[in-house]
Amino acid sequence: MGIASGAPIRIGISGTGFIARGLAALLAGDPARWRLGPVLTRRDPAQVAGFSGLQITRDPETMIAGCDIVVECSGHVAAARNVIAAALARTKPVLTMNTEFQVTLGAEFAASGMVFEAQGDQPGSIVALAHEVRLMGFAPLVYGAQKGFLNQTPTRADMLHWSAKQGISLQAVTAFTDGTKVQMEHALVADALRVGIARQGLLGPTAQNLTEGAAEIAHVARDRAMPLSDYVLLPGGGGEVFVLATHPAPPAALAYYKLGNGPHYLITRPFHLGHFEIPISLANLASGRPPLLRASNPARHSVAAIAKHDLPAGLHIPRAVGSFVMRGEALERDAVPGHAPIGLIENARLRRPLAAGQMAMMDDLEFAEPVAMAV
Repeated sequence: MGIASGAPIRIGISGTGFIARGLAALLAGDPARWRLGPVLTRRDPAQVAGFSGLQITRDPETMIAGCDIVVECSGHVAAARNVIAAALARTKPVLTMNTEFQVTLGAEFAASGMVFEAQGDQPGSIVALAHEVRLMGFAPLVYGAQKGFLNQTPTRADMLHWSAKQGISLQAVTAFTDGTKVQMEHALVADALRVGIARQGLLGPTAQNLTEGAAEIAHVARDRAMPLSDYVLLPGGGGEVFVLATHPAPPAALAYYKLGNGPHYLITRPFHLGHFEIPISLANLASGRPPLLRASNPARHSVAAIAKHDLPAGLHIPRAVGSFVMRGEALERDAVPGHAPIGLIENARLRRPLAAGQMAMMDDLEFAEPVAMAV
């Protein structure tokens, strides 16, 4: 899939949020390698800031025609699907930083071999670390990440405060806080690496250190006789991704390299850097070395929508991810037939009431437009 050209690679960006703005600024600093094409937005282009000198368009075809690679980082599902389908129709490869899309509808495009999730968000960074670990002969038991805080029912006032302080959207900070994002991340990792999850909603043990939390997940992985994707709730952590693994080498050999005496070895990457890492995946894609993460087909895991509070019939839900009415829980896709994936719930209305903690089913929802289910 390499793009053979001595000229800078043209990058089209779909999205105008925090990730998109940061990526545009980063790529602009390396003009010998990258050239920024049009930036796609769903908003009024006149209201979009942070892309000085770039063309802002609401027309996907304009963005796609002006680039060699599309980076989809809008954070939306249905809109991303339309952009990606249009890009593939023009045989343009797509790199996403959009876990919501990948875990909900990514299976639809898996067979194309042209749609990948970038390194930088937790899933891409976990898979990159896993690739290195396996090449070194380790046998992973846990593919994990550290999460610093969890509140499944945050208030709007708190989320507005953190949204303003961190410079990210209200929906994004809410999805981070209520756990929806971490549930999506580990459902995606589980599918991409063809491993399991411990249970609906993941384990997410609270621990004093990463070693302790990873060991708790590993205990379940051994009982299940399969590696697991999960997270450790570690207040004060630094955003680490990690792999807990065994190795057939004599323990003394790994102890020499300060990994301890086994039989389990914790290998960490003490950061994931979001848009700052996207150029690593872009460079791989441009040179014919595909990024390491893509959705699987068929998808084995999903993220269901759970009511945060008692919800009345007739409630309109503009978008469930990052809302104050629903949060997501990872589960095996076939475990609850007919469940509503939270990423699909956009511009929908409840047909009947839901109690707090109840899982939404597709039959509970009326959609303004037809929805496409993942394969």
